[in-house]
Amino acid sequence: MLGLLQHAREQWTSIAEAAENETEKLQKSLREERSHTQRLERELATAHNDLELQARLSCKIGTEGRELKHQAQSDLRELQQAAERERDRANWLEQNLTAAHHDLETQSAEIIRQAAEISAKEAAQKALAEVQVSLRQEHDRTKQLEETLATTRIELDNRSRQIAKATEETAQTKRTAENTSAKLTLSLKEEHQKADALAQELSLARSRLFAYEAQAAANDDRAEQLKQQLRRERHQSSRGEQEDAAARPNVGPWLPAAVSGEGEAGNSPTRDLLRTLLLGSPQPPPEQSPRELVVIAAEPMAPSPVLGNEHAAELVRLIARATGLLRQGDIGAARVVLDRAAELGSAPASFALAETYDPRVLAKWGANGTRSDASKARELYARAAAGGVEEAKERFDALGH
Repeated sequence: MLGLLQHAREQWTSIAEAAENETEKLQKSLREERSHTQRLERELATAHNDLELQARLSCKIGTEGRELKHQAQSDLRELQQAAERERDRANWLEQNLTAAHHDLETQSAEIIRQAAEISAKEAAQKALAEVQVSLRQEHDRTKQLEETLATTRIELDNRSRQIAKATEETAQTKRTAENTSAKLTLSLKEEHQKADALAQELSLARSRLFAYEAQAAANDDRAEQLKQQLRRERHQSSRGEQEDAAARPNVGPWLPAAVSGEGEAGNSPTRDLLRTLLLGSPQPPPEQSPRELVVIAAEPMAPSPVLGNEHAAELVRLIARATGLLRQGDIGAARVVLDRAAELGSAPASFALAETYDPRVLAKWGANGTRSDASKARELYARAAAGGVEEAKERFDALGH
């Protein structure tokens, strides 16, 4: 390609030199023709001058003058024709020079175009070579990247399998944990339900126990009254009364004679429990913390007042009625009945009434629609605690301030 370009340049140089030489020759010929034309013009001017001179002399000379004039005119025409020929030749030379210039310009443009094409082709070939080198480099780089990608894919597949395995193990562990948690939650819920049911049953059992013991106490009191009446009929003397009075000193001043009397059956556990339910504990109240003393200060520290037989019978009836209402879920009506029982001086009734206001107990019973009153419950627990119900102290502390 470089050889062709060099050859084209040499041809263009040769053509340019030939064109310059031809141009110089044509210009030289043109200069010569112009000089010759100028010379002829000068000769023609001289001939005109001579002709005029001869014309002026012809007047003097006569016939010779006319001949000379005719000869001069002939010479003048010849000179004019020669000048015209020289002028035509000069024009032809100028046309040839113009055509030569045009051909030279055309050839120069063609040579320049060919040189540009050759240069463009060389540049294209050079660019193509560079592109081929870049392509080979990119091919090598692509091959290297493909190898790296294959290695990365293998590692990614291994990682994916490890992640899938770990995910499966995690899912299995999660399912196991969820199943275990569900079982534990269900078991805990069942235990809560059982505990709530047991608490409700305990409360109902306590109420029933209150009623049964109160009824038993009333029956025992009635039996004791009959026995005492029988003793009075048998022993009309004061000795019998003194013996009867001597039989009750250990019972305490809080129980009526009908309750504290000795019988053939003696003081049974049922009778002792009944005394606790209806009258409270005959022992002095236990020592209390300063906080408990502040809360319970309004309550009398002395034992509950003695319940008469008529109050004991009414208390039995009220507790039985409250037990039935609680069993039916009518807590509002049970509150009214227990409030009346508490007014009769029954500490257990105050405890049972406090439970109907205790928000924690109501939640265990599932009584969501029943209004709770923590302060009222604390007040009633304090009364029950003052009456000797030990569990009331724990309930009182659980409610806090």
